Amino acid sequence: MAISAVFLAGLSILQLPRAAAQGDLTPPGAPTPAMKSLDQVEARTIVNAVNTPGDATNTFIISAPGSYYLTGNVTGASGMHGISIRADDVTLDLNGFALTGVAGGASRGVNVPAVQKNVCVRNGTVRGWPDGGVRTELAAITLAEKLRLVDNVGASGLAMGAGSARDCVATGNATGFFLSNGAEIRDCAAAANVTGFVAGDRTMISNCIATVNSGRGFDCTSFVTIVDCTSSRNNGTGIVVQGSSSVIRCNASRNIPSGHGIQAGAGCTVADCTAGSNGLNGIFVDFGSTVRGCTAQANVTIGILATSRCQLTGNTCDSNVIGIQVTGDENRVDGNHCTISPAQNATSGYLGFYIQGANNWVVRNTARGFAAGTVIQAGFAFDAPDKNAFGQINLISGGEIFTTSPWANFRW
Repeated sequence: MAISAVFLAGLSILQLPRAAAQGDLTPPGAPTPAMKSLDQVEARTIVNAVNTPGDATNTFIISAPGSYYLTGNVTGASGMHGISIRADDVTLDLNGFALTGVAGGASRGVNVPAVQKNVCVRNGTVRGWPDGGVRTELAAITLAEKLRLVDNVGASGLAMGAGSARDCVATGNATGFFLSNGAEIRDCAAAANVTGFVAGDRTMISNCIATVNSGRGFDCTSFVTIVDCTSSRNNGTGIVVQGSSSVIRCNASRNIPSGHGIQAGAGCTVADCTAGSNGLNGIFVDFGSTVRGCTAQANVTIGILATSRCQLTGNTCDSNVIGIQVTGDENRVDGNHCTISPAQNATSGYLGFYIQGANNWVVRNTARGFAAGTVIQAGFAFDAPDKNAFGQINLISGGEIFTTSPWANFRW
């Protein structure tokens, strides 16, 4: 009883919580939307007859800056361009859809007909346009990415001015990719076109592939840099560059029946490349060029061919009819290695080094497997030995080498 009384007395002094005060039930103003508008969710413009109306020669015209996109496949009309871009600062997203042309007229899929700035075209297929798939070569600064450029048989899959292209594929076009001066392209592939890549002055090409084109793989002018590219199984020459260009860490192979692996103009550098099984020569360079650290194997005629004032150093040439040949004057042929197979050794006419012209410097080279009876000794041939400087040619049949000349050449 005493405990219960104390307990009840304690309860009597507890304060029960007060009820929470209710707020004002009158709305502070008119209701407002609680969700985002369509423009906020998709802040881009659909390409259609309402937003981007065309004219007599264009299905659609983009005439204002902004971001545009497709919502479905688009098929053009005969003699009309697909989408014409006539404004600066335009991004056109094909959104994974196809922009398809029809036969007739000189129509283009995406066309920039005047000098516009900052144009981007991305993410879709452009197919079957008689005068080219995407033509932005008049634009200043183009970005093209993730495009599939197919069967634009009268011109280029992609033709662009200064700017950048990446992650694109071109097949069945007259030219896969056409790059104007100062453009950059990477991670792209050109297959089964007439020409894979055509590049103007000061272009940069990296990590690209040209294969099974009916003409040349890469056809470039001067001041071009090509790095880490592959050009194989084209009917023409794999890689062509003109003056003052560089071809670095590239593979040019099986360009047959009438192609060189790599053909470079005057003052070029070809380094750390592989050229094998081409229908003509592996590597051919004009005057004042350098070929360094390359491998030329099983080409139909010459492994490495140079004219005048070139430097050929540290190269390996195997199973070519002629390993290294210079046709002119004042070349340096230093530290190269030329070999042939035993089967080739049994056939006359194979040469390790063939030196024409005068005032050439031939030192520290090795030749293996060539039959005796060449102009001077097996593996080394000179048209005019008295007009050239070369290290002593030593015959090695096995055992220790005793020559003390730092310039000696060797054959065995």
